[in-house]
Amino acid sequence: MKLLAIDTSTTACSVALLQDEKITSIHVEASMQQAQRILPAIHDLLQQSHLSLSELDALAFGRGPGSFTGVRIATSVIQGLAVVIDRPVIAVSSLAAVAQAAYADLGFKKLLVVMDARMKEVYWGAYTVNAEGLVELSGKEFVTPPEAIIQPQGQGWAGVGTGWAECYDRIPFHYDQEAASRLPMASAIIPLAREKYRQHDFLAPHEVVPVYLRDNVTHQAK
Repeated sequence: MKLLAIDTSTTACSVALLQDEKITSIHVEASMQQAQRILPAIHDLLQQSHLSLSELDALAFGRGPGSFTGVRIATSVIQGLAVVIDRPVIAVSSLAAVAQAAYADLGFKKLLVVMDARMKEVYWGAYTVNAEGLVELSGKEFVTPPEAIIQPQGQGWAGVGTGWAECYDRIPFHYDQEAASRLPMASAIIPLAREKYRQHDFLAPHEVVPVYLRDNVTHQAK
């Protein structure tokens, strides 16, 4: 399978490619420059892998939540590419990408992901790892003030994601210092997107939409 994934939902410009079970990626900090850097990064990665867009089987993207501008960039780029090459699109939560990366790199199997949402709020969601080594959402994803985070029941949870810088003095929860600097990575989107593709859980180009969470107040924790 040949699968291209991107994420620009935070300050990073992240692109990854799955080809013959091997993942290669470009991941750089590019605050305020994602729009200028994402297409050249895609071009460079495909060129390094000796692939053309038309050889891809599917496209995946971090659909948010995250920076409004960043999520829109990823959505519009992946939608445009999908129209050009007529390929299905797989939408993956940017919070899930953080959780998947933290599991792959640090081995955490119960993860409370918290990302900065600005305006004194955070995006957050609880994830567990299934038997296939893929993260699954427990409940819903939310956007709330940090003190409104609902701590998961049970032991063994690790806090990951950049939002913990906003939370550490307001909720009593252990978070990992290394994982607290983790941003969504396209390479972590790849395994989640591949499974969705196997399950035919993908979208036509015109169905591709970003997820902001703030657009729907009913998503907020009660």
